[in-house]
Amino acid sequence: MFTLKQLEVFISLSHKQRVIDVASEFQMSQSAISMSIKELEKIVGEKLFERIGKLLILNDRGTFFLEQIYPHVDALQKVYTNFSSQKIQGNLRLCASVTIANYLMPKYIDKYIKIHKNVKFSLKSTNTNDVIRLIKEGAYDIGFIENKCSDETLICKMIASDELVVVTTNQELAKKNMHFIDTLSSMKWIMREVGSGTRSTFLDTIYPQSVNIYMEFDNAETIKRFLKFSLNYISCLPRISVERELKEGSLFELPIRGYEFKRDFILIMRKDKKSSMLVDNFVKFISNYIYPHIGQR
Repeated sequence: MFTLKQLEVFISLSHKQRVIDVASEFQMSQSAISMSIKELEKIVGEKLFERIGKLLILNDRGTFFLEQIYPHVDALQKVYTNFSSQKIQGNLRLCASVTIANYLMPKYIDKYIKIHKNVKFSLKSTNTNDVIRLIKEGAYDIGFIENKCSDETLICKMIASDELVVVTTNQELAKKNMHFIDTLSSMKWIMREVGSGTRSTFLDTIYPQSVNIYMEFDNAETIKRFLKFSLNYISCLPRISVERELKEGSLFELPIRGYEFKRDFILIMRKDKKSSMLVDNFVKFISNYIYPHIGQR
């Protein structure tokens, strides 16, 4: 019979698709993760994944197996969380980049405090560079950023993936199915400020191309308001921040030929700081809840 741990590893791999990311989540070796999946496949008597390049993708039987087990694993995890919740209390200090603070954290903090009623939160919203600095200074327990993190003094854990989209209010411009970046570069671009993960992801992706940065603001909501003032304004924003506007038709997406603006959401903590039971529990909660909701699009 398979174990709960094997099923948790299987669910994580079905979302993240890379053994190295699952190994980081469970603090296990990559070989141990691979062995766990092989043992699970041996128990059920079927292959559950297909390898495509560096990714492990669920096959049809794996997808069916995930659908069957996920509600039960989720229920067992909630039983464990509720049972141990009386041990979880204190003040948790979070620092997140603007997109994550505005569009992800409120939902998941609310979910968490409904389970752990003795936990209080403080949440600071700033750009990616400042989040990294504040975590290194020890001012906050956990940070969330929107870009790669290679600082050797930090634990860097991918919790989800997202993408950026180029948007405008110019419906005539949006009627064209595909655009070249050089044909849009002279328009009036409204971008996030220097230090923003959104800005650096976009500019790094189009390099050595550049665009006419006409204005800069420190949050997506301000940029969206300005976009509505002129058909000549254009921006690149996280899809998660413009989903409602794209659905209702107040903003239009401009696909750019040859570019995909992908980035990861990263949880960061200091390596040399001993984590508490509360910090460990919240990190596990975020890993279990964010990825199933936004990790797959």
